[in-house]
Amino acid sequence: MRQNSAHKFKILWLRRTVQLLTLLVLIAVPIITANPYRWSPSRIVLGHLPPPVVRPISGDTWAFKAGGFQIVHPVAFVEAVVTSKVIYLPLVLALLLPLFITLVFGRVFCSFFCPAGFVFELNQKTHRLLGRIGLARKLPVRDIRVLLLVVCLAIGFLVSAPVVSLFDPPHVIGRELMYLFTHHSLSVTGTGLILGILLYETFLGPRTWCGSVCPSGGGLSVLGARRLLRIEMDKDRCILCRKCNEACPYELKPMNLATGDEFDWAKCDNCGLCRDTCPTGALSY
Repeated sequence: MRQNSAHKFKILWLRRTVQLLTLLVLIAVPIITANPYRWSPSRIVLGHLPPPVVRPISGDTWAFKAGGFQIVHPVAFVEAVVTSKVIYLPLVLALLLPLFITLVFGRVFCSFFCPAGFVFELNQKTHRLLGRIGLARKLPVRDIRVLLLVVCLAIGFLVSAPVVSLFDPPHVIGRELMYLFTHHSLSVTGTGLILGILLYETFLGPRTWCGSVCPSGGGLSVLGARRLLRIEMDKDRCILCRKCNEACPYELKPMNLATGDEFDWAKCDNCGLCRDTCPTGALSY
């Protein structure tokens, strides 16, 4: 996928399409699964109960099922095994496709499918705008994603209860959408978590959660560190303009691929922004 000049097809267009479709699915699930009957506790006493209905679709980005098709987030699978101390065969089968995608393409869940990442990415524009007028700054944060994942899994093992899923933003968004459409309400904890991250990233550091804190993203980074699909640099075309470095949301400095310096493949989520920005088409997959 190389050209003599800048790439005409932008990966960003594909990502936005997938992100919006994922968000639409998350909205559709609670609408489809909402109880169509209006009933009250008094009707329960009278025995007027709505008949049980099996819905063809359920879940969110943590675990999703549509008919006979089922997938589970790799970190959700690990957490389920650690907390239950049991390996459930159907869950293993549901893991295969997401695991294959991660091993081949890296942590593309973060850049293509994660609804929280989509929101946080859009929020970068607010940070830049406030930065121009001196109201926002960047605070460096150490990458503790993998450490936090290990701690959460250890706690989950000890208490036999999931911990990562409690504050995993994409899963939280799925839960909040379910509450919103089925109970016409939002939880204080879930909404507070998302708003808190947005507030912090608006004023103190864009993409801090995705790049330095997210435990599920850290797990995907470990799994996809040696992925097959990677950004490649044509050194002959690179003009060292640093536009790719400026475009990278995690400040990974893709131009290092031309200079031979170190590049953090585990943290790269194959978002393609560096490729899209390159004026000479030096970067490609």
